Amino acid sequence: MKHREALNAYRAKDYKRALSLWEEEAQCKSDQAMTNLGLMYLKGQGVTKDFNKAKEWFEKGSEYDNESANYNLALMYQSRIGVEEDMDKAIEYFRRASRYNHQLSNFRLGLILLKDRTNQEQVKEGFECMLKAAQLGHAMAKIQMGGVDRKINQSAKPNIVFRAKNADEQQEVVQDAIDRYIRPILIKDGGNIIMIEYISKPQIEIRLAYQGACAGCSLSATSTYDLINNTLMQVIDENIQVYVI
Repeated sequence: MKHREALNAYRAKDYKRALSLWEEEAQCKSDQAMTNLGLMYLKGQGVTKDFNKAKEWFEKGSEYDNESANYNLALMYQSRIGVEEDMDKAIEYFRRASRYNHQLSNFRLGLILLKDRTNQEQVKEGFECMLKAAQLGHAMAKIQMGGVDRKINQSAKPNIVFRAKNADEQQEVVQDAIDRYIRPILIKDGGNIIMIEYISKPQIEIRLAYQGACAGCSLSATSTYDLINNTLMQVIDENIQVYVI
Protein backbone atom coordinates (compact mmCIF):
# COMPACT_ATOMS: atom_id res chain seq x y z
CA MET A 1 0.00 0.00 0.00
CA LYS A 2 2.82 2.40 0.79
CA HIS A 3 4.37 1.72 -2.61
CA ARG A 4 1.13 2.68 -4.35
CA GLU A 5 0.85 5.77 -2.15
CA ALA A 6 4.43 6.69 -3.05
CA LEU A 7 3.70 6.24 -6.76
CA ASN A 8 0.66 8.51 -6.51
CA ALA A 9 2.73 11.12 -4.69
CA TYR A 10 5.48 10.84 -7.31
CA ARG A 11 3.01 11.26 -10.17
CA ALA A 12 1.56 14.31 -8.40
CA LYS A 13 5.15 15.63 -8.16
CA ASP A 14 5.06 15.46 -4.39
CA TYR A 15 8.61 14.19 -4.43
CA LYS A 16 9.23 14.79 -0.73
CA ARG A 17 6.39 12.43 0.20
CA ALA A 18 7.40 9.85 -2.41
CA LEU A 19 11.00 9.96 -1.20
CA SER A 20 9.99 9.42 2.42
CA LEU A 21 7.71 6.48 1.61
CA TRP A 22 10.23 4.78 -0.65
CA GLU A 23 12.94 5.18 1.99
CA GLU A 24 10.63 3.33 4.39
CA GLU A 25 9.95 0.64 1.79
CA ALA A 26 13.67 0.30 1.05
CA GLN A 27 14.28 -0.43 4.75
CA CYS A 28 11.86 -3.35 4.28
CA LYS A 29 14.03 -4.64 1.42
CA SER A 30 11.77 -3.50 -1.43
CA ASP A 31 14.02 -3.66 -4.51
CA GLN A 32 11.60 -1.50 -6.51
CA ALA A 33 11.69 1.20 -3.82
CA MET A 34 15.50 1.08 -3.94
CA THR A 35 15.40 1.46 -7.71
CA ASN A 36 12.94 4.35 -7.54
CA LEU A 37 15.18 6.13 -5.05
CA GLY A 38 18.04 5.68 -7.47
CA LEU A 39 15.97 7.27 -10.22
CA MET A 40 15.12 10.25 -7.99
CA TYR A 41 18.80 10.88 -7.27
CA LEU A 42 19.66 10.33 -10.93
CA LYS A 43 17.12 12.93 -12.05
CA GLY A 44 17.34 15.27 -9.07
CA GLN A 45 13.66 14.94 -8.19
CA GLY A 46 13.02 16.14 -4.64
CA VAL A 47 16.71 15.75 -3.88
CA THR A 48 19.96 17.22 -5.08
CA LYS A 49 21.09 15.30 -8.15
CA ASP A 50 23.72 12.84 -6.99
CA PHE A 51 25.02 10.17 -9.35
CA ASN A 52 26.93 8.37 -6.60
CA LYS A 53 23.81 7.94 -4.49
CA ALA A 54 21.84 6.95 -7.57
CA LYS A 55 24.41 4.26 -8.31
CA GLU A 56 24.36 3.05 -4.70
CA TRP A 57 20.57 2.64 -4.75
CA PHE A 58 20.63 0.92 -8.14
CA GLU A 59 23.29 -1.48 -6.85
CA LYS A 60 21.09 -2.29 -3.86
CA GLY A 61 18.16 -2.98 -6.19
CA SER A 62 20.43 -5.03 -8.42
CA GLU A 63 21.26 -7.33 -5.50
CA TYR A 64 17.65 -8.50 -5.82
CA ASP A 65 18.03 -8.67 -9.62
CA ASN A 66 15.59 -5.81 -10.20
CA GLU A 67 15.56 -5.39 -14.00
CA SER A 68 15.12 -1.61 -13.87
CA ALA A 69 18.03 -1.26 -11.45
CA ASN A 70 20.22 -3.40 -13.73
CA TYR A 71 19.14 -1.42 -16.78
CA ASN A 72 19.98 1.92 -15.18
CA LEU A 73 23.36 0.66 -13.97
CA ALA A 74 24.08 -0.49 -17.52
CA LEU A 75 23.14 2.94 -18.85
CA MET A 76 25.45 4.64 -16.35
CA TYR A 77 28.41 2.51 -17.44
CA GLN A 78 27.55 2.79 -21.13
CA SER A 79 27.00 6.56 -21.14
CA ARG A 80 29.57 7.57 -18.48
CA ILE A 81 26.96 8.93 -16.09
CA GLY A 82 28.88 9.51 -12.87
CA VAL A 83 31.26 6.62 -13.64
CA GLU A 84 34.00 5.77 -16.07
CA GLU A 85 32.81 4.06 -19.24
CA ASP A 86 32.90 0.29 -18.80
CA MET A 87 31.25 -1.61 -21.64
CA ASP A 88 31.87 -4.99 -20.01
CA LYS A 89 29.86 -3.93 -16.97
CA ALA A 90 27.22 -2.33 -19.20
CA ILE A 91 26.82 -5.60 -21.11
CA GLU A 92 26.68 -7.58 -17.85
CA TYR A 93 23.85 -5.44 -16.44
CA PHE A 94 21.96 -5.29 -19.74
CA ARG A 95 22.12 -9.09 -19.87
CA ARG A 96 20.74 -9.39 -16.36
CA ALA A 97 17.83 -7.11 -17.20
CA SER A 98 17.16 -8.70 -20.58
CA ARG A 99 16.56 -12.07 -18.93
CA TYR A 100 13.30 -10.60 -17.66
CA ASN A 101 12.28 -9.43 -21.15
CA HIS A 102 13.17 -5.82 -20.36
CA GLN A 103 12.46 -4.19 -23.71
CA LEU A 104 15.02 -1.37 -23.60
CA SER A 105 17.76 -3.64 -22.27
CA ASN A 106 17.21 -6.11 -25.07
CA PHE A 107 17.38 -3.32 -27.64
CA ARG A 108 20.52 -1.69 -26.28
CA LEU A 109 22.28 -5.01 -25.72
CA GLY A 110 21.34 -6.03 -29.24
CA LEU A 111 22.89 -2.86 -30.66
CA ILE A 112 26.13 -3.45 -28.75
CA LEU A 113 26.48 -7.11 -29.72
CA LEU A 114 25.55 -6.54 -33.36
CA LYS A 115 28.05 -3.72 -33.88
CA ASP A 116 30.85 -6.13 -34.80
CA ARG A 117 29.38 -8.97 -36.84
CA THR A 118 32.48 -11.11 -37.20
CA ASN A 119 31.85 -13.15 -34.04
CA GLN A 120 28.94 -15.42 -34.90
CA GLU A 121 28.10 -16.39 -31.30
CA GLN A 122 27.98 -12.72 -30.33
CA VAL A 123 25.84 -11.94 -33.37
CA LYS A 124 23.50 -14.79 -32.44
CA GLU A 125 23.00 -13.36 -28.94
CA GLY A 126 22.55 -9.85 -30.32
CA PHE A 127 20.03 -11.15 -32.84
CA GLU A 128 18.02 -12.84 -30.08
CA CYS A 129 18.02 -9.63 -28.03
CA MET A 130 16.92 -7.46 -30.95
CA LEU A 131 14.20 -9.93 -31.91
CA LYS A 132 12.88 -9.92 -28.34
CA ALA A 133 12.87 -6.13 -28.28
CA ALA A 134 11.00 -6.02 -31.60
CA GLN A 135 8.46 -8.60 -30.43
CA LEU A 136 7.97 -6.55 -27.25
CA GLY A 137 7.07 -3.57 -29.44
CA HIS A 138 10.27 -1.47 -29.50
CA ALA A 139 9.81 0.77 -32.56
CA MET A 140 13.48 1.02 -33.57
CA ALA A 141 14.00 -2.71 -33.11
CA LYS A 142 11.05 -3.39 -35.40
CA ILE A 143 12.65 -1.16 -38.05
CA GLN A 144 15.94 -3.06 -37.73
CA MET A 145 14.40 -6.53 -37.73
CA GLY A 146 12.68 -7.66 -40.90
CA GLY A 147 9.87 -10.20 -40.62
CA VAL A 148 8.49 -9.28 -37.21
CA ASP A 149 5.14 -8.10 -38.52
CA ARG A 150 4.84 -10.64 -41.32
CA LYS A 151 1.91 -13.02 -41.04
CA ILE A 152 2.72 -16.57 -42.08
CA ASN A 153 0.48 -18.30 -44.58
CA GLN A 154 -0.15 -21.45 -42.54
CA SER A 155 -2.68 -22.72 -45.06
CA ALA A 156 -0.13 -22.69 -47.89
CA LYS A 157 0.54 -25.91 -49.75
CA PRO A 158 3.56 -27.56 -48.09
CA ASN A 159 6.69 -28.50 -49.98
CA ILE A 160 6.51 -32.20 -49.15
CA VAL A 161 9.91 -33.04 -50.65
CA PHE A 162 11.68 -30.35 -48.63
CA ARG A 163 9.85 -31.09 -45.39
CA ALA A 164 10.64 -34.79 -45.69
CA LYS A 165 14.34 -33.99 -45.30
CA ASN A 166 15.99 -33.92 -41.87
CA ALA A 167 17.00 -30.58 -40.31
CA ASP A 168 20.62 -30.73 -41.55
CA GLU A 169 19.53 -31.48 -45.11
CA GLN A 170 16.98 -28.68 -45.02
CA GLN A 171 19.62 -26.25 -43.79
CA GLU A 172 21.94 -27.25 -46.63
CA VAL A 173 19.23 -26.47 -49.18
CA VAL A 174 18.56 -23.08 -47.57
CA GLN A 175 22.26 -22.24 -47.39
CA ASP A 176 22.66 -23.14 -51.06
CA ALA A 177 19.80 -20.83 -52.00
CA ILE A 178 21.36 -18.01 -50.01
CA ASP A 179 24.77 -18.58 -51.62
CA ARG A 180 23.38 -18.71 -55.15
CA TYR A 181 20.53 -16.21 -55.22
CA ILE A 182 20.86 -13.77 -52.33
CA ARG A 183 24.51 -13.27 -51.37
CA PRO A 184 25.71 -12.25 -54.89
CA ILE A 185 23.22 -9.36 -54.96
CA LEU A 186 24.39 -8.02 -51.59
CA ILE A 187 28.08 -8.46 -52.40
CA LYS A 188 27.67 -6.15 -55.40
CA ASP A 189 26.80 -3.36 -52.96
CA GLY A 190 29.62 -4.18 -50.55
CA GLY A 191 27.46 -6.24 -48.22
CA ASN A 192 27.01 -9.84 -47.26
CA ILE A 193 24.65 -12.07 -45.30
CA ILE A 194 25.09 -15.01 -42.93
CA MET A 195 22.68 -17.55 -41.51
CA ILE A 196 22.63 -17.19 -37.74
CA GLU A 197 20.30 -20.04 -37.00
CA TYR A 198 18.02 -22.52 -38.73
CA ILE A 199 15.11 -23.80 -36.66
CA SER A 200 13.10 -26.68 -38.10
CA LYS A 201 10.57 -27.32 -35.33
CA PRO A 202 7.84 -26.65 -34.40
CA GLN A 203 7.91 -24.28 -37.36
CA ILE A 204 10.61 -23.49 -39.88
CA GLU A 205 12.35 -20.29 -38.83
CA ILE A 206 15.37 -18.84 -40.62
CA ARG A 207 17.48 -16.17 -38.92
CA LEU A 208 19.84 -14.12 -41.05
CA ALA A 209 22.16 -11.19 -40.39
CA TYR A 210 23.58 -8.63 -42.81
CA GLN A 211 27.31 -7.96 -42.87
CA GLY A 212 29.57 -5.37 -44.45
CA ALA A 213 27.91 -2.30 -45.95
CA CYS A 214 24.47 -3.75 -45.20
CA ALA A 215 25.02 -4.14 -41.45
CA GLY A 216 23.08 -1.68 -39.34
CA CYS A 217 20.94 -0.45 -42.21
CA SER A 218 17.18 -0.67 -42.04
CA LEU A 219 17.23 -2.77 -45.22
CA SER A 220 15.01 -5.25 -43.42
CA ALA A 221 12.11 -2.86 -43.90
CA THR A 222 12.69 -2.50 -47.64
CA SER A 223 12.47 -4.64 -50.75
CA THR A 224 15.74 -6.38 -49.75
CA TYR A 225 13.86 -8.26 -47.07
CA ASP A 226 11.10 -9.05 -49.55
CA LEU A 227 13.69 -10.41 -51.99
CA ILE A 228 15.15 -12.70 -49.34
CA ASN A 229 11.81 -13.81 -47.99
CA ASN A 230 10.30 -14.46 -51.44
CA THR A 231 13.37 -16.42 -52.55
CA LEU A 232 13.24 -18.69 -49.54
CA MET A 233 9.48 -19.17 -49.85
CA GLN A 234 10.05 -20.36 -53.43
CA VAL A 235 12.69 -22.81 -52.22
CA ILE A 236 10.54 -24.07 -49.32
CA ASP A 237 6.93 -22.84 -49.16
CA GLU A 238 4.99 -19.92 -47.70
CA ASN A 239 4.60 -21.47 -44.26
CA ILE A 240 7.99 -20.27 -42.97
CA GLN A 241 9.24 -17.42 -40.80
CA VAL A 242 12.24 -15.45 -42.03
CA TYR A 243 13.92 -12.86 -39.81
CA VAL A 244 16.68 -10.60 -41.12
CA ILE A 245 18.65 -7.93 -39.34
